[in-house]
Amino acid sequence: MKLPAGTTRGLVLALAACASLHAVVGLGCSDDPPPPEPASRVRSDASQGCGRSDAPKGELEGQAVTVKGNARTYDAIVPDAHDGATALPLVFVFHGSGGDSAGIRRGFDLEREAGGQAIFVYPNADRASKMWDLESGADSNVDVQLFDAILEALSVSHCVDRRRVFATGYSAGGYLSNQLACRRGSVLRAIASHAGGGPFGQSGEYGDDGKLRCPERPIAALIAHGTDDTAVDLEEAKKAREHWRRVNGCASGGGVPREPSPCVSLASCAEDRPVVYCEIPGLGHSVWPEGGAKATWDFFASF
Repeated sequence: MKLPAGTTRGLVLALAACASLHAVVGLGCSDDPPPPEPASRVRSDASQGCGRSDAPKGELEGQAVTVKGNARTYDAIVPDAHDGATALPLVFVFHGSGGDSAGIRRGFDLEREAGGQAIFVYPNADRASKMWDLESGADSNVDVQLFDAILEALSVSHCVDRRRVFATGYSAGGYLSNQLACRRGSVLRAIASHAGGGPFGQSGEYGDDGKLRCPERPIAALIAHGTDDTAVDLEEAKKAREHWRRVNGCASGGGVPREPSPCVSLASCAEDRPVVYCEIPGLGHSVWPEGGAKATWDFFASF
């Protein structure tokens, strides 16, 4: 795999600290923040499972799909009010290296912000390594195939809006979210990467200018990172920001402030592909910022 300049394979793989999210600092919100910036709405695309009255609800722990002959697990959280007829957004949440589905669910607390308006899925990395495959190409990448398998399974068992599928993650999970955005842009609507980086690709996937050429269409992205992160350098987030700035046609420059501070919306991006960048002063790696869950959900809910 060709890594961006300044990135080492050891940095990507040595993220055992990613599993814990301790203090809450940094991403401030006003008492009455304005609504998120409007984004182009898309028409709902109801999945095969719409109309099923027997779709299971609640905390569906230990669900399994088969990927390359191996059982892979995930937890799905389906709102109790889900009627089986209204197509709901589907949000994938990826843990850091060494973590698991239960830990990232506790740390992110996205469900509270969503208020029953989405189905959440928390996949588990390979049981032995507890690490995501950030190196293989899409055709041979078991975690890209895991994403495909879970999406297909939930689209059949539940009423999913296939035009509002999102991915977010922390540290190595943030890297994976960016990788999926590059490899599954025809499926995902937007991603939010926290304390991660990427995307990057295989040799032959870079143009003569050294820029990555993703095989699928660009999508909207939110990139959040702390200035005091010593496990994944802030430069990784800046590289991710510049990738999405380039492919989404955004203007150069810092951007326009938006809630929650210190987030900014990059200027002049494609109307349906906004890019939000949140550089959080004083924030370290094993920390989840105050307002982070709200910023993520508000971004996803704007589509």
